[in-house]
Amino acid sequence: MIMPEKCEGANRKQINSASPGYLPTMTPDYSQISDTAKAVASRMLPEIIAFIQSISPQIARMSSGMSFTMADYGAADGVNSSGLFTRIIEHIHAINPSVKIKLLYIDIAGRAPFDKFCKISGLAGSERAEAEYIQRSFYRPFPEITGELHLGFSSTSLHWLDTENVDSAFFQHPACIQSNQLPDTERQKFVEKWKTDWRVFLRERSDELVKGGALFLANLTNRGHSLWPASVGYNNLRDICHDLCREHKISKKELNAIFVPDYFATPEEINSLLTENEMNKLFYLKSCHDLTVPCAYFTPVKNQLDKPQVRADLADKLAHVVRAWSESSIRTGLSLKNKGVIEEIYRRLRDKFYETPRGLPYEYCLLALIKR
Repeated sequence: MIMPEKCEGANRKQINSASPGYLPTMTPDYSQISDTAKAVASRMLPEIIAFIQSISPQIARMSSGMSFTMADYGAADGVNSSGLFTRIIEHIHAINPSVKIKLLYIDIAGRAPFDKFCKISGLAGSERAEAEYIQRSFYRPFPEITGELHLGFSSTSLHWLDTENVDSAFFQHPACIQSNQLPDTERQKFVEKWKTDWRVFLRERSDELVKGGALFLANLTNRGHSLWPASVGYNNLRDICHDLCREHKISKKELNAIFVPDYFATPEEINSLLTENEMNKLFYLKSCHDLTVPCAYFTPVKNQLDKPQVRADLADKLAHVVRAWSESSIRTGLSLKNKGVIEEIYRRLRDKFYETPRGLPYEYCLLALIKR
């Protein structure tokens, strides 16, 4: 099930010049409120350490001039993976203290937040570790590290679709603002695009990884029951945009163009893709674990919502979290003269969370893939 030719890399330049496209990015303070990503990193650490131990003979044989290379795909500013990488480095240096560490942080956002983080981070502050930010989509190739990568990592990122290889009209709908909101028949084109994008991602990572290198991927997953990750946030945004359109504060054209370009695949879809002949020749699936992360903000206060201040603080936090990952996409759908409505959207979102407090739980498939 391959996407039409217009979705392939050969036509990327032509498509990009014809339309503005979507480049969804996180707000600069995303890492301050991404408790979910930090919880996932903690959950994945034991298996990553077990992998490091399994290749300890190779690490022990590495000379002082060699580097152990790790990459964070969809890194934002680098904060979320910093604790995880610190622990991994400790284990590597316990095996071979002379090995240098090369850390690559990959994201489409500007590098300023990363530079700010890097100045205070201990990860790249020694002679044995260096950090580099690469401003590029993780769906693109990284020829500068071909055959050099030992460990790739990604958390809360791989549900984002590749927006650079399709026209912006692909991400439009008159009633919904996200693909998981769509009925099955209309959602299918996003399922196919997700498959195409993941095939590209895994092919590129296979080129970069050393033989026996590993990918540890935390993939946000749709486990059904209309409770796909952050569904309340997406649905509230959809309803707010419909209200604004009815009130003539945004046009029908803008409502059609407001779309968050991501897709939460089901476990069955993930398994089907990974067992395809080509993918199976590139990687073997070492492990796949389910993980539910309760809402980090709703859960601690769910029994205190009769207190107005607690309710208000929760509403502020939830609206802030949703804004962090949705604002760039919402802005793309608005006309230039109407960008000011963005504040109205998130004010109304905060009000909705105050009126009906509901958490933002996340479901994951935690994947460990080893290059054959």
